[in-house]
Amino acid sequence: IPAGFVRLHDAAATGNPAGPPTADPDAPAPGITLSGIAGTVADNYTSCHATAAQLSALQNWLDLHLPEPAP
Repeated sequence: IPAGFVRLHDAAATGNPAGPPTADPDAPAPGITLSGIAGTVADNYTSCHATAAQLSALQNWLDLHLPEPAP
């Protein structure tokens, strides 16, 4: 896995700008495997779907319990 990918991914995950590369972005990142990245991405999608379901349930609850807004 290229170090540049890891740098950009980690920056995006924390919500921070990546900044310029400090080394060759195409050099391999030590200790990072494609299967490890795939596991992290799968966990993130699972969390995203769970959060979306919670939000949908909250919106449904609000629709049932809040009065209609005045025209």
